[in-house]
Amino acid sequence: MKSPRRVLIVQPYGIGDLLFLTPVFRALRLIPSVEVVDLLLGSRTEAVVASNPHVDKIFNVDKDLIHRQGRLKNIQDLLGLGGKLRERKYDLLIDYSLRGEYAFFAQFFLGIGKRAGFDYKRRGFFHTHRISIADGFRGRHAVESVCQLAEAAGIRVEERFLEFYVTEKDRQAASDWISKFGLEQKKILILSPGGGESWGKDAFFKRWPARFFAEFLDKIRPYCSFDGVLILGSSKERALAQEISNLLRVENRNCAGELSLGEAAALMERAALLVGNDGGLVHLARALRLPLIAFYGPVDPQVYGPYPPCGNAAAVYKEELSCRPCYVKFRYNSSCVGRECLQDLRPDEAIEFLKQKNFFEALASPRLH
Repeated sequence: MKSPRRVLIVQPYGIGDLLFLTPVFRALRLIPSVEVVDLLLGSRTEAVVASNPHVDKIFNVDKDLIHRQGRLKNIQDLLGLGGKLRERKYDLLIDYSLRGEYAFFAQFFLGIGKRAGFDYKRRGFFHTHRISIADGFRGRHAVESVCQLAEAAGIRVEERFLEFYVTEKDRQAASDWISKFGLEQKKILILSPGGGESWGKDAFFKRWPARFFAEFLDKIRPYCSFDGVLILGSSKERALAQEISNLLRVENRNCAGELSLGEAAALMERAALLVGNDGGLVHLARALRLPLIAFYGPVDPQVYGPYPPCGNAAAVYKEELSCRPCYVKFRYNSSCVGRECLQDLRPDEAIEFLKQKNFFEALASPRLH
């Protein structure tokens, strides 16, 4: 199979989904023939790869803007983007969108001869190399499926771990922030009580109750001591973060909406542990090799858990529920009223789960990555 020279990768989804692709970016850079690795992303994830040395140029499709603009302006923007992409003269598209339109435009407007993508709901018609995922991602981690698609396109992916590159500018901003609040000598725990923004109004389906987080942090201190808590999240999650801040009995700061993704990553580099819900910040923490505890409800941690698996990166879930995971074929049971998978997962039960997995022993080991 002829080696590619100029590659366009499409990933329009969330932070975690984009981090899952970082092994592919790295693998492409190891191929001598590859000159260009460009990305076509959604509007909210560019910061994930803005400083990644394996990526050349980043293009965005802002769907929120598309919904606000008129049809004529959208057509003008689409033609403008198409012109820029056509100038790049790609010979390979790796399409992680689960849709058909990107491969269609790649074939008929961009002239990309080789197009790899997932065939989901018979949407792979315009891909020249396709992998059927009729049941979505099941039975193995999504990163393995992502890498399989790259290998179907001739890209060998041997080193499979996530990466995030923190800039010195962000490190300095984080250092200034820590100094401002007198946290230089304190052992910090990062709390991420939000997550799931890609689920829109149903984001709460992925969130452990606020009162449980407060109780849980009280109860884990004998096993992993910390002096202060930084609560991270988006501006939309600030009220939730403040609710938990008011419940905590340890010194804490509500930072939701105040930090860029890069600054949050720089804070994580200096933290001892992250505790949070299944979401982008969990995968960011794993990319930074920060020990973590993540709570999973509707989603299967075997498929979307911390990757690669590690003893000090724990996915906590309610084991005995027959209805979970209900996130199947990229859909979840939005009619669920009780949300027992998270509402009934008590803090004591979570701690017992961690003990059974020997998490606290692994947390004390400096050799785990």
